[in-house]
Amino acid sequence: MPKTNEVAVHRARFVDFQQGNITALAFSHVSNSEKLTPSDLRLAVGRSDGQIEIWNPRNSWFQELTIPNGFDRSIEGLVWCNEPNEPLRLFSIGGSTVVTEWDISTGLPLKNYDCNAGVIWSIAINRSQTRLAVGCDNGSVVLIDISGGKGYLEHVALLQKQESRVLTITWKNDQFVIGGCADGRIRIWEADSSSTQTGSKQFYGRLLHTMKVDKSKKESTLVWSVLYLPLKDQIVTGDSTGAVKFWDFKYATLVQSFKTHSADVLCLTTNASNNSVFSAGVDRKIYQMKLETKSKTVSWAVTANRLFHNNDIRSIASFESKGADLLVSGGVEKKIVVCNLSNFENCIYNKLSIVPSNVPVLINEDQRLVCSWKEQVVKIWYVGQSDAAAGATAAAAASEDKNYKLVCKLSLKDQENITHCALSPDGQVLVVGRLTTTKVFFLQPQNDKLKVTKLENKFLLVTGSKLVDFVDNSKICLITPEDEIFTVDLEEDHQESFELPELSNAYITSTTAAMKLPHLEKLHLLRASSNGAVVARPCGTVEYIDFETKQVTTLIKLMSFITAISFLPNRKTIILTTAENKIFEFDTPTTENAEAASFQTRWSFQNSEYLPRSFVTQKDKCLGIFEDQNNRVWFWGVSWLCNFNLNYDIPNNRKKPKKRSHDGLTINDASSFLQNDQEEKEEDEIMELEKSVHMLSKVRDDRGEVKLSADGESTFFITEKFKPILCAGKLSENEIGIVEVPILKSTASFHLPKYDT
Repeated sequence: MPKTNEVAVHRARFVDFQQGNITALAFSHVSNSEKLTPSDLRLAVGRSDGQIEIWNPRNSWFQELTIPNGFDRSIEGLVWCNEPNEPLRLFSIGGSTVVTEWDISTGLPLKNYDCNAGVIWSIAINRSQTRLAVGCDNGSVVLIDISGGKGYLEHVALLQKQESRVLTITWKNDQFVIGGCADGRIRIWEADSSSTQTGSKQFYGRLLHTMKVDKSKKESTLVWSVLYLPLKDQIVTGDSTGAVKFWDFKYATLVQSFKTHSADVLCLTTNASNNSVFSAGVDRKIYQMKLETKSKTVSWAVTANRLFHNNDIRSIASFESKGADLLVSGGVEKKIVVCNLSNFENCIYNKLSIVPSNVPVLINEDQRLVCSWKEQVVKIWYVGQSDAAAGATAAAAASEDKNYKLVCKLSLKDQENITHCALSPDGQVLVVGRLTTTKVFFLQPQNDKLKVTKLENKFLLVTGSKLVDFVDNSKICLITPEDEIFTVDLEEDHQESFELPELSNAYITSTTAAMKLPHLEKLHLLRASSNGAVVARPCGTVEYIDFETKQVTTLIKLMSFITAISFLPNRKTIILTTAENKIFEFDTPTTENAEAASFQTRWSFQNSEYLPRSFVTQKDKCLGIFEDQNNRVWFWGVSWLCNFNLNYDIPNNRKKPKKRSHDGLTINDASSFLQNDQEEKEEDEIMELEKSVHMLSKVRDDRGEVKLSADGESTFFITEKFKPILCAGKLSENEIGIVEVPILKSTASFHLPKYDT
């Protein structure tokens, strides 16, 4: 690069970012290898810090939604309820007597149901999706009716009690509940009063069978995991001795036993045909057991094991369909691992990023501040100037020892987690948003620290915010959990707030995904400027709101999730990136161009479909965008950092990039936006549907005149030197800051003996 393009880079690793351990994984749908992948398929991930994440397995996986929880709470179990023609419902348990149903569209608890039977250890849903069974620490199993729809949880029955903790639980269809207990026993209860399988209704709620696993010589045996195989009518158990056992359900007898693991087996899962079972636990390995036929006899055999994790595996889940073949696992390592079900022994695998999509860090250029937040704590650091910024070469960037200082630590008293923070452009006002309240603080430099003063605002105190951004140094724009948009002038004596016009429902409401997942219509990105705000929805709709005219303009309706969006003040444009790693740029709507057929800029029209392959094929999505000097724009993801010079076009020396080759670790079909009656259409018809709803002007194969750099200036630059990146942004005109995740501290993994070779 020419010298004028050199920048000093500060690599900051002082932000103590920590994610909770993965404690629960649950797919929203049951495997069915005869059908296409549902458009509304999602993976729910529960963590030990109480956070719930919703992941979309398409486009090499991306995090679609994060639901924060409160102080000192955890998620120990997750269950989806998926009824036809009804929105998906999500339930969780977490070290209490309460089952929580979540409102996915707002991120708030919809209902907390107290089962009044002891601390809940396990949860499961029946086949018809009408009842929950929860196992408690006092030996109780409680049945809860959820058939009444959203927010409906009612007590049905308390099954026959026994004295041991019910550590794990599952159903056989709608008739029986199977529990694994802390005394080394597997118990089966009759759970359907209308069942005739046991011959009499008098057995309803009764304990029908008890099976016992092998005892440990040193300590009591715990049955950590139970799995029912409906196509084989067998029960699979994993216990604290490391054994995986197969039981005949009808006769309650042991069929086969494998001492596969070196420590506790914590989780089990199976494929759609029930001929493969996967087990995992404390010894970090995932074992596969297959049903094999030899000499006219059918039996289970251990066929493979893989070591993907560096620590305990707490949960494992699987999903199989015509377009998906997924096995996911997670635990103390904090990362989700994705691999193949059908080709488990030889498959490649992928570890998903631990950095959340709603990045909990921001960089303030004016005061050279780095602000981070986690749970109820906000921390702010000051970053000093580097030698490179003072005139040295860029190679000497930010190498000083501890060229930073913690200048502010703010701990909030109440127990609700922070959802979003914003700093004013001058770095003097901090806004802390939570789902039920928003607070404002004035930051005043004092003796190398920042003195924090709370600013009273009655409106904000009773108004929750999921997104907030500064319009200028004294005015903010915020979005509530219910998607109301307000602007608030913090300097007004009367503390007036102005609600912006309600946005139109621009989503294609007839799609399955929109009906099943209401959060797709909610706003998830906000950026504000002095003239207006731009907002985006998970469904791909981007809208601009003019503060003066209160006019709402739809910029585009994409077929992809928007991962990042930003204003470019120097170019007076709006730029965004998608989950497909595409970049689109739009002119900011004004009264002069309000009637334009398309707001897409010339650069975007010429280059959005011709981006460099090294950018398009990145698996980690773009999480942030910021503008540099001379029309250079920076984009960053967890594992990469790049910039584009928007003065010039991408060299047209190759064809339009093809989609990624299918590696079996993601879903590449186009069924995300199919109508209910279009599931069986061929790929060419699917592509026609996608084109028909695309609001972009037609991208021509002939790009016309291409403007290339003539002075050797780089058009595109990308590096993977910095990772994992938590945040990146400008610190000054010729400095950028890159906040990297420090080496994560974790519990020592299970000791495995090492042998000399």
